[in-house]
Amino acid sequence: MTRSPDNPTSNARAGGALRGVLEFCVCLTIAVTLVRTFAAEGYVIETGSMAPCLLGNHRWAECTSCGEKYCVDESRAAEPAVCPNCGLRGIDVGQNLRNDGDQLLVFRAGYEYRVPRRWEVVVFRNPGQPTQAYVKRIAGLPGDAIQIIDGDVYVAGQIQTKSLATQRGMRIPVYDHDHRPPDDDPEWRPRWIPDGTGPQSPAHWRTAGGAFVYDDLEAQPPAEAARPPLSWLRYRHWVRRGGTHATSVCLPLPPPQVEEFASPGEPLTWRSNSNELVCHGAMPAELYSRLRSAGTTDGWQKTVDQLFEGSHIAPITDGYGYNRARDGAGANEVRDLMICFNLSIIAGQGEFALALSDGAATFECLFDVSRRQIRLKDVASEKVVRTARLPANLFPGPALVEFSLMDHQVALAVAGQELFEPWNSAAPQGRGPTPWAPVRIGARGLNLRVDGVRLFRDVYYTGGPGRRGCSSPVVLQPGEFFALGDNSPVSRDSRSWPEGKVLTRELLLGKPFLVHLPSRRHRLRFGRWQGDIRIPDLSRIRYIH
Repeated sequence: MTRSPDNPTSNARAGGALRGVLEFCVCLTIAVTLVRTFAAEGYVIETGSMAPCLLGNHRWAECTSCGEKYCVDESRAAEPAVCPNCGLRGIDVGQNLRNDGDQLLVFRAGYEYRVPRRWEVVVFRNPGQPTQAYVKRIAGLPGDAIQIIDGDVYVAGQIQTKSLATQRGMRIPVYDHDHRPPDDDPEWRPRWIPDGTGPQSPAHWRTAGGAFVYDDLEAQPPAEAARPPLSWLRYRHWVRRGGTHATSVCLPLPPPQVEEFASPGEPLTWRSNSNELVCHGAMPAELYSRLRSAGTTDGWQKTVDQLFEGSHIAPITDGYGYNRARDGAGANEVRDLMICFNLSIIAGQGEFALALSDGAATFECLFDVSRRQIRLKDVASEKVVRTARLPANLFPGPALVEFSLMDHQVALAVAGQELFEPWNSAAPQGRGPTPWAPVRIGARGLNLRVDGVRLFRDVYYTGGPGRRGCSSPVVLQPGEFFALGDNSPVSRDSRSWPEGKVLTRELLLGKPFLVHLPSRRHRLRFGRWQGDIRIPDLSRIRYIH
């Protein structure tokens, strides 16, 4: 039987439901008020000293070549942006809407019963202006003799490593292969290419959209000695313009005009004693055309082609797309890298391999399917330093693989789980030569698919005149901490505070643990009227590492 709309039972249920909703809202409001009053407090970041981990006031930019979306500092709206993914310059963001910085939920009692740990993010009162709150990362602890060498933090001469969770929180994007420029972009060449060192290297790797597919199934795996070499894909850091690197070629028959191209103002130098032509930075396309037309022989034009291509392969540097032209170009070579991708092993009993090099050491991680084992090898010594069981979720996958070489430490995780204790290599003497192929992906005897390939770098802590801890160690007193910002070129932190202004435990306000209530501005138009509103940006809600 159907109840009538004015049935007393139905009205009572509706009233009870409404009362329940009201009671829930009241309880939620009281709970939030109590939490914010006694346990947590909200802070809004205004500057970009921790970008891109934590954002200050910013504008969104989108690269017109690769489609990468990223944030830039909003304070210089008139300056064009540079894409941190493909290096395209001149991206106009002046008309894009301004967004507020990240809102942090800070646990105020976080350091009442313990001191901060190294690499933790903290909120504290500015030692020089106590009414102002700062957010930085703790790099030095009381009693440390701390120093910054080649962008890394050392204490008493020992490099300070980071956990994989901290690396994920600090990592800065270098290249996302899913956001690559189109093939017809005249300033671009692929960054992932077949190595070509082995006879089968170019044959088995092929592209499928943004994925790399390897197809070399062995019905019966041969003995180890009879197996073909691994077929590698290597990463080369192709840049569009600029750079401080130098590339040289030996000229077979230099034409008489070579001096005019090596004149002041040109990025070329001719070493007449060795008959070498040197290009400083990436050769501009206009110079390449003029230089190529200066000679008519095949040998000359091939030499110019070689110089042009080689000049666009550069070291990975500490560029910050967030900073735009201000301290964002990247003047320091960075060798601490992490590669992430989704791996699907479809069939076969062969091997999948990863290799990372920082110039001083090279490590290979071999996924041996036939033995169901993972082996980490130090290439120089040929020593296997770590082993682990091959995870079953790779068959057929996909499973997220993370492999990093940061602070002379190697870490590996599959599906978010670390497979062995990170390996700390001995600190090398010097940095070694620049690794021109710092990352490689290899395979043999398998059908597999690799997609979602992304490359990240570590924070490179910059030095400079007057900055503490760069030219010589700083000994921290009891109760004193050394704080650094992730956006090192622009961060005002313990390196640059005036003499006597130090971070002590009394200045700590708490531990930020969550980016909450994020929003972004959206423009609405109704006829001739237009206005800006804030809409939730749920993608920015995250825990802070």
